[in-house]
Formats: sequence, structure tokens, C-alpha cells
Amino acid sequence: MKTYESVIVIDSLLKSEEIEAIIEKVERIINNNGGQIKEIDRWGKKRLAYEIKKRQYGYYVEFIFTGPSNLIQVLEKDYGLDENILRYLTVHLNKRAIEHKERAKIAQGPEKAKHTTAPPAKEKSVAPEAEPEEPVEAETEKAEAKEEEVIPAAEDTGAVEESTDAEN
Repeated sequence: MKTYESVIVIDSLLKSEEIEAIIEKVERIINNNGGQIKEIDRWGKKRLAYEIKKRQYGYYVEFIFTGPSNLIQVLEKDYGLDENILRYLTVHLNKRAIEHKERAKIAQGPEKAKHTTAPPAKEKSVAPEAEPEEPVEAETEKAEAKEEEVIPAAEDTGAVEESTDAEN
């Protein structure tokens, strides 16, 4: 079986339940026709480069799966019949492309895991609550550093204005 990547653009005006229903429908089609999903990556709502069906935004979803070649015909037929799917593209991934994707996933680390597969389940833990305190302090220090940078710049412009007045 070959490995494929399929990216679809769903109408962003749909409710989140309807978007999830479309994603689940694509999952069922892949599974029912001999395919196996490796990864579902929800890229989310993004602005389109140009209007498609009078829409400026679309909800992007990437499916990486293995399956027989006839699965692509079935999948793209369904994409074409679903009026809520604005655009789609399915490509065969060769070994080099698969290796590149795996290296990119490792390089991105936990950020990639945030929006892959299903939405994260709610978990209760103490550790994440302690983490936000440190970045807040770092942001405060950055804001103070920016304020200090702004003050000298204002003094420089004042000096330029004074020299212009002296010339007149």
C-alpha cells in the first residue's frame, strides 16, 4: 500500500460540529475502503489567497494515510460532491517525502502535537498552572526593555528639532 497526503479546505462558515462531521466522514471513507489513517492535522481557519465560492477563509485539514490506489478515486469523488469542501489536493508521498515529514515533526516537537488528530481531552494537572507564571515575568521584562528603548529615541528626535530651530 502507498502513503498519501490529502489536504482539504472546508468552508469556514460552518459550525465546528459540521466541520468535525466532514472530517469524520473522510476518516470513514478512508477506513472503509482499505486505508489506514496515520495522522490528521487540523491547520485551522486561514485566509485564502483568493476567493473561492465567495469565501475569503477556509478551514484546512491534512490527512496522511496509507491505502490502495483506487481509494483516491473514491475519496476525490466524495470531495467533489461535497459542496462544503472548497478545494482538495491528494498526493502520493515517496520515501523521501515521508522521511522529511518525520524530521520536521521531530524538529517542531510538542507544538505539532497541539493540533494533530482529535482535539485534546481536558486534563487536570498541577504542573501547567505553574508554567505560565514564568513567561509572564519574561514578558514584563521585555515590555520594560522596550519602554527604555523608546525614551532615548524621543530624546534624539528632540535634539534634532532643537538644531532645526537654531538654524532658522
